[in-house]
Amino acid sequence: MKKTILDGNDFFKLFSYGASEVISNRDKLNKINVFPVADGDTGNNLVFTLNSVLDYAQVKDSVYETLKSMAEASLSGARGNSGVIFAQYIAGLASETKGKASIMLHDFANASKNSAYGLYNALSNPVEGTMLTVIKDWSNYIVDNHKNYDSFDDLFEESVGYASKSLDNTKEQLEILKKNDVVDSGAKGFVLFLEGALRYLRGEVLPEIKRFSLSDLSASHDSLIHEESSYRYCTECIIKGNLPSTDIVKETLIAYGDSLIVAGNEDFKHVHIHTDRVSDFFKAISKLGNISRPKVDDIFIQEKLNDKKGTTAIVTDSIGDIPKNLIDKYMIHQIPLNITVGEDSYLDKVSISSEDFYEYMKSSPIYPNSSLPNEIQIKEKLEFLSQNYENIIIINVSSKLSGTHSAIIKASKELSESGYPIKVIDSKVNSAAQGLLVLHAAKMAHSGSSMEEITDYLNDKIPKSEIYVALNTFRNALNSGRLPKIVGKIGIFFRLRPIISIDRDGNGSAFSVAFSKATLINKILKLVNHKNQQSKISSYCIVHSGDLDTANSFANEVTNILGYEPEYICEISSVTALHAGEKAVAIGFIR
Repeated sequence: MKKTILDGNDFFKLFSYGASEVISNRDKLNKINVFPVADGDTGNNLVFTLNSVLDYAQVKDSVYETLKSMAEASLSGARGNSGVIFAQYIAGLASETKGKASIMLHDFANASKNSAYGLYNALSNPVEGTMLTVIKDWSNYIVDNHKNYDSFDDLFEESVGYASKSLDNTKEQLEILKKNDVVDSGAKGFVLFLEGALRYLRGEVLPEIKRFSLSDLSASHDSLIHEESSYRYCTECIIKGNLPSTDIVKETLIAYGDSLIVAGNEDFKHVHIHTDRVSDFFKAISKLGNISRPKVDDIFIQEKLNDKKGTTAIVTDSIGDIPKNLIDKYMIHQIPLNITVGEDSYLDKVSISSEDFYEYMKSSPIYPNSSLPNEIQIKEKLEFLSQNYENIIIINVSSKLSGTHSAIIKASKELSESGYPIKVIDSKVNSAAQGLLVLHAAKMAHSGSSMEEITDYLNDKIPKSEIYVALNTFRNALNSGRLPKIVGKIGIFFRLRPIISIDRDGNGSAFSVAFSKATLINKILKLVNHKNQQSKISSYCIVHSGDLDTANSFANEVTNILGYEPEYICEISSVTALHAGEKAVAIGFIR
């Protein structure tokens, strides 16, 4: 029997059929993806977005209640340009059908048209010849012609063909598509969705929806062309609260990059941008609403991996302190821990600057805290790397200081049990010493050393790695819960400054105290000299929390003792700064 009315159950079934068709053609969509960036992930992004709806939307009898739930699920799980655009289309349908238990042809046609035109408002720079164009053309067609049809079945039979013609025309609208003789990948995804929906209206049996693993959806694919992008990082997040209008959000954020999309409603928006100013972007957006689900991807990662040296991926968590230039040079992969400031979520070393974080530590009414990367974050990173390397070595912060080591062991279990070679190593240190171990492992991998050779090196050097931190105050260690209250309060009362170290088992310990920072540093210098006389220090680095001048001076003194300069001087992670506080300096070394 032909459908003249759609309720919530009908619409979700129609959506499921459409999603099935897109998911089945994921690889084809990836292969033709050349705009806006040829990163071969349009299929993956659409699948992520559609799966979020299939997994989390609540189906009600009311079409509005169902669409409202679908909109929230799609906006929460949307990925990339295509995913966010599709999610906004669903959100627009929900907005346009508010309060309706069911919809007829004219309701759907008008809702689709208004939602399609709303997409143009969501983007900072709408480009014709993309998914936008096909959704708009198809919506205009059904608005102009729905009176000629008696059912959704008949309307879709004719209108899907019109959408296909619009898709074919995208080749003529974008030069890059014409050059590569392909249609727009996102637009193709929408037409596939319509074709799947038509199968539902025809009464066909829904084929089993294919489920892809995280490795399938996180791996990049060879694309037909690599187009130079102006910006390096694809950045996304959700903002919630009493939000300003979409126009105000766009005006606030447009200066930070391109490909800006602001999808959602007055109290829930998904924001997407390509930018080089990630922390500045998040600082700006924190003034608009509460940040959740931050996500930052390197657009050029596949290009860099194509030129990688060695077959072993070196991975660490963000507590391991290494400067960005060395991370890029030696292809070190970091898994960021999460930081919460008030109701805002950030990615350590990625979406929040050290300067801003120190200010938050001083001004936030609730002291910031950190949390482990979630299992999905870790799995995505590792399974992506497994597609590009023969094996993986992960070097974590001491398991006695953080649950990160255990979390990564758990997340890597499935990959390990599949037979893929992966080693998860407890560094038994943190910060500077951890970063130093990671750097030397990465240098070995870069020069072609085997997994076994690198592992043997780490097993030998971990017991010979040490860190000594000169804190400016006990206060932050007390606030973060890293010190017993009585110890912290006594230290604060007498204005003492401690030296913190890590013992052989990986536990933190107070090594010494002094009344001045200069005295602390002199104590560490004497210790370095003594340790070097016992057994030569082969490598060292200096790290600090917002005190580069002292770090440079400290490095000069150590250079005079050891006769060579540090591997690097850099800022510590925000997670470590939670406990160390501002104006701390530290040395990490390997003997």
